[in-house]
Amino acid sequence: MANDVFAKSLLTRRQALALGASAALASALPRGAFAADEKVTLWHGWTGADNTTALNGVIDTFNKGGKGVTVEPTGYDWDTLFSKWVVSSAGGRAPDLVLFHITELPEFATRKVIRPIDDVVASSGLDLSQVPNAGRTGVTFDGKVYAAPLDVHPLGFYYNVDMVQEAGLDPAKPPKTGEEFLEWAKKLTVKDGTGKVTRYGFELPNTWATARWIWFSLMYQFGGTFLDDKGLAAVDSEASQKALQYLVDLINVHGVTNPEVGGNKGEDALASKQVAMKFIGPWEVNLRMAQKMNFMTAQLPVFGHKAAVWANSHCMAVSKQKNDDKLAADGTFMKWFFDNFAAPATTVGIIPQSKAVRESAAFTGTEQYKYFKSFVDDLPNIVYEPLIPQYLSVFSFDKPTPLVTNLQAALSGSKPVTDALKAMKEGLDAQLKKG
Repeated sequence: MANDVFAKSLLTRRQALALGASAALASALPRGAFAADEKVTLWHGWTGADNTTALNGVIDTFNKGGKGVTVEPTGYDWDTLFSKWVVSSAGGRAPDLVLFHITELPEFATRKVIRPIDDVVASSGLDLSQVPNAGRTGVTFDGKVYAAPLDVHPLGFYYNVDMVQEAGLDPAKPPKTGEEFLEWAKKLTVKDGTGKVTRYGFELPNTWATARWIWFSLMYQFGGTFLDDKGLAAVDSEASQKALQYLVDLINVHGVTNPEVGGNKGEDALASKQVAMKFIGPWEVNLRMAQKMNFMTAQLPVFGHKAAVWANSHCMAVSKQKNDDKLAADGTFMKWFFDNFAAPATTVGIIPQSKAVRESAAFTGTEQYKYFKSFVDDLPNIVYEPLIPQYLSVFSFDKPTPLVTNLQAALSGSKPVTDALKAMKEGLDAQLKKG
């Protein structure tokens, strides 16, 4: 969110320095100062079939536009991308541009794999004033802009309309609070004559990252933060305990969800009608439409004291090179991609950072927009995970890290919530103190 603890303390100081520096640096990079047919390499992690197709299609459009720049994209899975990028940079063979997540930026900036782009932003005319405060802050490190923020993808609320109506609920009035959500979850949980649950109200897998994103959102809704003012873990706070206990109680007290249904087994529980509700990002909109599912989306309910929702973003950075010969060409594509982001956003299922693109007919006029609208409405409430150099080691999808193992232990019932969060803090602090 714009007033998030990660954004609030940094924006004024860092962004003022960065944006002020842009004007002074603009003259160092004349607009259009590149050779005809300059080739620019782009590495990215959008390896899903639809994602790659969308990105390649947009890049083809740019390449045919006669701007004198040809972009050559290469996709890798995220882990391979990061390791290969670091090795290539060390060997002087880094790609010109890289598309990755905003939360990973501090690590690559600290390792000097990427360079500041204040000069590129100013010379190309890329308009960062179109980007919400949290997005601008997210690409700013040590007072300098290091990447172009492209999109934001917050957690959202999906539900099966047919199931909701069958339960006697109004799909046009989704739950707004934790109490209302629990009422829906109970009514949407179905049992057979023997008392066996045949459909759960809500999907809550304890593997991969979904549970982490949900718990992170609720922790902030209850007034907590992931880090304290000393930069150490604050995950054992009262707010964090309330957030995690709510989720554990959905499983063990209310019986409206089961971690072994859906995500843990790699199943699409919403499509197979094993669950009626799910929290996930906008990237599932196209999937549900392709399945011809009768579904709706809504903003995340407020389970605590205030609205807050986990989000991440993709950004595009310039690799540090031996010389700056391609900076003008890099900037030409960066600006064009930023200004023409409606197509990849719609196809991939992400929300443009640019206000102009977000409000354009190319985005709002799409069939998907009626589902994207709730995610757009939640943008003032987004919370990024800590923008720290240790991000990749602290946060993981399902590697055995202190965060993952203890969150899974609490949700599986093998550890009480307080014990799990205490152990999580100890493990996280050890990682954070490594610097």
